[in-house]
Amino acid sequence: MQDRKLVVVTGASRGIGYAIAKNLLQSGFGVHMIAHQKDSLKRAKEVLQEHGVINYSVLDLSKRSEVQTFCQSWSDKIYGLVNNAGRWAEERLDKPDSSIWDPIMKLNLEGLYFLTKGLQAHIVNRGRIVNISSQLGTSGRAGMGIYSASKHAVIGLTKCWALELGDRQIAVNVVCPGWVNTESNRVEIKEWAEKEKMSFEQKMEEIAKPLTLHRFIEPQEVASLVTFLVKPSGSGITGQVYEIR
Repeated sequence: MQDRKLVVVTGASRGIGYAIAKNLLQSGFGVHMIAHQKDSLKRAKEVLQEHGVINYSVLDLSKRSEVQTFCQSWSDKIYGLVNNAGRWAEERLDKPDSSIWDPIMKLNLEGLYFLTKGLQAHIVNRGRIVNISSQLGTSGRAGMGIYSASKHAVIGLTKCWALELGDRQIAVNVVCPGWVNTESNRVEIKEWAEKEKMSFEQKMEEIAKPLTLHRFIEPQEVASLVTFLVKPSGSGITGQVYEIR
């Protein structure tokens, strides 16, 4: 990607990942997006290419064999890796099994682990890894045990990787967003509101009221923090957990 430093961003076709890719492009980085839906990636590239040099790969991070094949075929030097892709679903311990354990763990945890393991040799010395966990990676919520466990694990990996890659001066940090105003969250909240016979606006207000800032975080706010950690401003920061909520 010419002489621009290359950052790989997963889950980059929409939401937080899209905002991160855009912010990085505007900050002078080249970006390689990864997601599992080709049409979404293509549309994202068409919009974002006006901001800089961008490309993409279609990859299902929940399939280990696909991830390993992708990593084996990768040859470019990487400056940064932003592990953003993830999913959430609810299941209480005292309710019937809804078969969400494997899909969540395979994407949120295994995909992140095996992609990073496969690409780490391509990350240059003094490069960056930023993992996206969640507020539920530092706390808990009834019904969110599986998701929370996966995001707690991401924080654990981050702290270990910071120590393991310290001799190469690769800074590894984790960002933990709370409720973010993304399209996918709005869809979930709309369905949630309908089940509870509430309006969408009422449900949004109910969720926001107990939050520290009494509002949802915008994707751009998460992207700004990630970009700060990727840029030279983050050169002396590693093994740290940043909550944004």
